[in-house]
Amino acid sequence: MKVLFIVYHPVDPYIVFETAKQIEKKGGKVFFFVVEKEGIIKTIVDANNFENVVIGKSKESFIGKVLSTFKIVLGINRTIKKFKPDLIFSTAAPFSSMACKFNKIPLVCWEDTETATFNYKYSQKRINSLLLVDSFYIELPSKNIIKFNGYKELAYLHPNVFKPDVSIIENLGLKESDKIVLMRFSALTAMHDIGLNSEVLTNDDKILNFIEKLENKYGAKVFISVTERDLDDRFNKYKLDIKPTNYTQFLAFCTLYIGEGTTTASEAGVLGVPWINIQKTKRGYLIDQEDNYELGFRIENIDVAMQKAEDLLKNDNIKSDWELKRKKLIRDKIDVSAFFTWFIQEYPESHKIMKENPNFQNKFK
Repeated sequence: MKVLFIVYHPVDPYIVFETAKQIEKKGGKVFFFVVEKEGIIKTIVDANNFENVVIGKSKESFIGKVLSTFKIVLGINRTIKKFKPDLIFSTAAPFSSMACKFNKIPLVCWEDTETATFNYKYSQKRINSLLLVDSFYIELPSKNIIKFNGYKELAYLHPNVFKPDVSIIENLGLKESDKIVLMRFSALTAMHDIGLNSEVLTNDDKILNFIEKLENKYGAKVFISVTERDLDDRFNKYKLDIKPTNYTQFLAFCTLYIGEGTTTASEAGVLGVPWINIQKTKRGYLIDQEDNYELGFRIENIDVAMQKAEDLLKNDNIKSDWELKRKKLIRDKIDVSAFFTWFIQEYPESHKIMKENPNFQNKFK
């Protein structure tokens, strides 16, 4: 079996790495088509030793994204003709759909972001199967939807796949007992973010004062992830300087995550790390974590978010408390990478099985 994985975001390769390894173990072949963002996706794929090709960079503006579409679609088509895949796996994106429009290769996509209506609207007609998180709160007009009980983050952070490595923080001079706080602020330039405003863009002074308070009052070690947005020189000493491939390893040992990034919030929850998501828009997977597992908090106002962070850091048992919540989540959800692997390898029979018996996925708990 030959599978082409199309990846658009730094998290996309992680979602399928375990699946790709399992396909190769069974004698299959995989290939990654990379639409670069932040200049790190190829680095991530290369670090896992998978064949790949890179086409340009996704543009930040809406017009830029439209103009780059032609180049990306042509690149995908060239890769399809050369690699001759049996199946294409991708996030639900117009590029993938348009490239597959004139061939009969099955296109299997995943989706978890309710605000990505543009992506789905212009790709749904060509998608053969859409794997959708069951916490997705918007009804989509498609007969090809397969809902699964999990999050994309469980494809690479489920205990069956992910093992924390304490040496990652030790190399930074940190200990497991340290109160490590990770902050991340987004540029809000993805297609589904266009038109949104950042709560923190004009609050650098307030954020700096907050960081100093966490250090002095709570003894916290604060780090800022700045891959998507430039901060002024006053923040230089807080910048997280690690390889992109070690990001989730670092996150696993944090005491708290606070920021605009929704994927990092979900990653934190899956790892048993409390999260505060400063975000006006909702994500079904974070609603699920907040309402059903009390793993985090979506807060629109930065001042309220900062106060909540202080409240959490006052709890000396926060890590053990959140570990119990994480264990409950893991018991309830499926091993998403195992499910994706089965779905791809047994396609199209797997689609039929899931349509007839959605509970079949419980085999992957």
